[in-house]
Amino acid sequence: MDPTKLILDTVTAIATTIAAKGVEITFEKAKEIIKDVCSRDPSFVGDIDIDEMANQLQTQSGNVGKLAYNEETLARFLEIPISDLVTVTPDNLDKGLLYSHIKLEGESKDWLQEWGYEVETGTTLSGLRGVEYIPDVYGQLNTLHGQFEICLNFVCDSPPDEDRVFALLGKIEAYAEAKKTFSYGDIFCIVTPHRFTQGSISAIGLQNEQESYSVFPLDGGDLHILENARTPRDRLEELQDKVRQAEEETRRSKIRRSLNRSEEK
Repeated sequence: MDPTKLILDTVTAIATTIAAKGVEITFEKAKEIIKDVCSRDPSFVGDIDIDEMANQLQTQSGNVGKLAYNEETLARFLEIPISDLVTVTPDNLDKGLLYSHIKLEGESKDWLQEWGYEVETGTTLSGLRGVEYIPDVYGQLNTLHGQFEICLNFVCDSPPDEDRVFALLGKIEAYAEAKKTFSYGDIFCIVTPHRFTQGSISAIGLQNEQESYSVFPLDGGDLHILENARTPRDRLEELQDKVRQAEEETRRSKIRRSLNRSEEK
């Protein structure tokens, strides 16, 4: 993801959130937010002209906080229900989570487009019983062999929130049951820049056993490999390896369960 766009998107989201609480986003306040975001990655030092970016934000809107991020998008960035936005204040705003989420969204979108996918962010998909499922990044790939889908969701808490993981697994299941074509060859991936808890890993693995579509996690180590791939093709092969590893682990797990049942008889 382009560093300038990453910084600008993150600063805009932060400014929009705190401006809604009555904080005036002055030129100096914009500079303060930009400096805070830039401090999260040493590689940004020297690459971002803070004064120029603050001026750009002011020129675009006259007030950074009025730049267009609706409540749905802000809640998704913060990984909370829309109803919980009222509890977010300038003091408890998790800027690190916000930054990580926007970074992952931008990177994932770029990667899928590299591989030929048509990509949407924050699109609402309908599941059974009125369940609405919103993947952070959704991609469709049309080939001679048919249409393939990939759904990505990010869990950027440190440590990743197990309840959010479980809820996402339930929602993708409701979507897959409603849309029977979401099955073999399709992918659901939960991504974190940190490390998943063992409970989350077990739940993801169990769902992969039970469903026809591939379900697997990507954590900080996996992301490092993808980010540093030499070419889009190398990056795609790394992701394909993760899918194959998940499938192989499912095969071994099923064998273990079968053996355990045989021993219990």
